Amino acid sequence: MFKIIKKLVFPSLYQALLITFIFTILILIGTLTPLPQKIDAPGSDKWHHFIAFALLTYPLAASHKRLGIAVFIFGICLGASIEIIQPYVNRFGDIMDFRADVIGVCIGYSCGLISNKYNKQY
Repeated sequence: MFKIIKKLVFPSLYQALLITFIFTILILIGTLTPLPQKIDAPGSDKWHHFIAFALLTYPLAASHKRLGIAVFIFGICLGASIEIIQPYVNRFGDIMDFRADVIGVCIGYSCGLISNKYNKQY
């Protein structure tokens, strides 16, 4: 159990790339799938955006400092692109969703850098 948690907290570069790819696909499916009507998800959808983008950014920032900067930029561009595309797929684009995306990217990136620092020490 501890090994699995350690691999998630301190991922290798390969694991981080795989996790980031999977989260990107999940975010795209979750945000761009056309809906016939609005659904009621538990909690605020802003929290969902925040958590998804923090999880998107964390692994690469934790595994490699320079790739963390690239995924930081990628996360912000992905969030903006999703909000621009959503009205064309029967969804609602919202600037507050984008704001939650950016905050999630910043928190995920910051936590990843902290994890990277401690991973290098131990």
